[in-house]
Amino acid sequence: MPGLPALPSPFPLLLRTITCFGLCCGALILAPPLVQAAHDHGATGHSADPAMLETMVVTADRLGEYAENNPAMVEVMGRKEIENRNMLSVEEALGGMAGVEVKQSMGVGSRISIRGSGKSGGVLVLLNGRPLNSNQYGSVDLAGIPIETIESITVFKPPVPVWLGSGASEGAISIVTKGISGKKKASKRHVSKLRGTVGSYGTFEASASHQLQLDSGATAMGSATGKHRDGKRANKDLDSGSFLVHWNGELAENRQVEINGRYFTSESGSPGPTDNPTPDARQSYDKASFDSRLSGLAGATGDYVLNLYGDTIEVEDKSQSGMISTLDDDKVGLKGEYNWNDEADRWAVRTSALLEHDDLDHTLSGSHQRTIAGLGLQADRKWQDWTLTGGARGDQVSDFGFNPGVSTGVNHVLGAGWVFKANLGHSVNIPTFGQLYQPSHGSIDQTRGNPDLDKEKILAADTGLEYSWGKTGSFQMTLFRSDTDDPILYQRGADLIYRPINGDSAWRHGIEFNGTYSFSQRLGLDANLIVQDSEVEETGKELTYTPNLKGKLTLLATLPHGETRLETTLRYTGRQYSEMDNIKAQRLDDYLTVDCKATQPFKLAGLQAEWFFNLENLFDIDYEIHYGYPDEGIRFLTGLNLSF
Repeated sequence: MPGLPALPSPFPLLLRTITCFGLCCGALILAPPLVQAAHDHGATGHSADPAMLETMVVTADRLGEYAENNPAMVEVMGRKEIENRNMLSVEEALGGMAGVEVKQSMGVGSRISIRGSGKSGGVLVLLNGRPLNSNQYGSVDLAGIPIETIESITVFKPPVPVWLGSGASEGAISIVTKGISGKKKASKRHVSKLRGTVGSYGTFEASASHQLQLDSGATAMGSATGKHRDGKRANKDLDSGSFLVHWNGELAENRQVEINGRYFTSESGSPGPTDNPTPDARQSYDKASFDSRLSGLAGATGDYVLNLYGDTIEVEDKSQSGMISTLDDDKVGLKGEYNWNDEADRWAVRTSALLEHDDLDHTLSGSHQRTIAGLGLQADRKWQDWTLTGGARGDQVSDFGFNPGVSTGVNHVLGAGWVFKANLGHSVNIPTFGQLYQPSHGSIDQTRGNPDLDKEKILAADTGLEYSWGKTGSFQMTLFRSDTDDPILYQRGADLIYRPINGDSAWRHGIEFNGTYSFSQRLGLDANLIVQDSEVEETGKELTYTPNLKGKLTLLATLPHGETRLETTLRYTGRQYSEMDNIKAQRLDDYLTVDCKATQPFKLAGLQAEWFFNLENLFDIDYEIHYGYPDEGIRFLTGLNLSF
């Protein structure tokens, strides 16, 4: 096994940035009394909105318990932290978690990287247990999920327990939305929230949500958002809007049912990379989704959940040549889970089953269908300070046959705050329709599909130590490794178009460090560092978008007077390549950025209010997160939150 990479030499701007970082935060550190960490671990400064209705977490999948007691390496962000840090979107919340990075795709959707992976796709995203991943392409469109509706976000780092579902070779994300318990008496029957935001490049956004507790104990909720933004480059404007309706209630015999309807629409430009611009390419995107969820108890120690869901998507792409193509995608699915624990809490069994059909019609590539039937099983055994887990699943995919997956792990409490974890798993990634046929999103001029692609087979492992000392701090060190047979790689031809092909084999390994520390009740620090190496074995080149070094340092604070909440984040990303041949001319240089946030709570005409100001890329660093797509430099957002 090749050795771990050495740390890079000191990079330009490091001294200047750290100095400015210190100037931004030094006053906070010296200010007596010290400021309070504005996040869940150890935070007591900024309290939650007192007018908020009593809430409950959807507990059928017991993710909180699983994250605490099982071997999987996880990160969790709860509702309190989302509100305290004034997260404006699901993408921002994910980007604020240790080892997670979210990159906006050119068009609709987001590319999510967990623990430094540069793979397009391979991250399973679940919303209340149902898979959100689109078969069209590897990214996930999170914009239609209002941040106001989210109760918690749990990130599973690879290898992922297979009972969660297939397509999780690079990690999994479980998003749980909040409901209101009919058994608890709420302090208010109505809760409304309004947000207005303006910013650089003509940004304007407005959102509104309203929750109502009915006499029957059920809850109804509605949310709407509209956004406009002009880009720095020509043809990078975006107009989007979303609408959500929600209802949840209790049935007889401890059963709960919830129904969600979501609609998202956008119209945007597709500017293309700077070396192949498309100033006239446009895209419109419309997606309607339906989710229903029935959950309840099964016996004294079991519970179940059943999801019925569907999506319908319409996309219209106009290429630079003026050619227009359309995409219609209809998906329907049924997913069930059952969890059981024995009365002594020594054994736990988790099962999941999935049946999903996707029907796609594209003017350029024709009609395609995919049906997936999957079954997963996992058993956990606890005794004293040990937890052992093992699971297996199988997925029958209509166009790629049978695809097995296995996972196993061990969790051992060493005592005095120390925990040892180790995991091993094998999974399969099925090529998306976009990779096969290129029914893509706004990239007709930039990418093509390859119908001869084979599925990827991934073997992943990690092992780590965790140490925590009460609510003061925690530290985690994890070694990780993944080996992929038939990896899907992208080549860029002389025509400047990317095409996917299968390589022979590739590997990626490294070490991840996570740390949190509360210096006092008024100051906290989060840190994440990933050092890694990767190689495509037949070429000796690095995997694309897989930097040798990634780091993130976040200072969270609350001023003693006025309860002003401040957050400063420093991010470093090492140099990386955009295509498999590692062409130097298309290499992305390393970069270091600093983002700052301030949130000031106050009363406005007797209402709970917050003014916020977000400043991104403080020093206007010239960098690219995708080749040919330069960052837009210093930019800001400011706005007002109202709750009543």
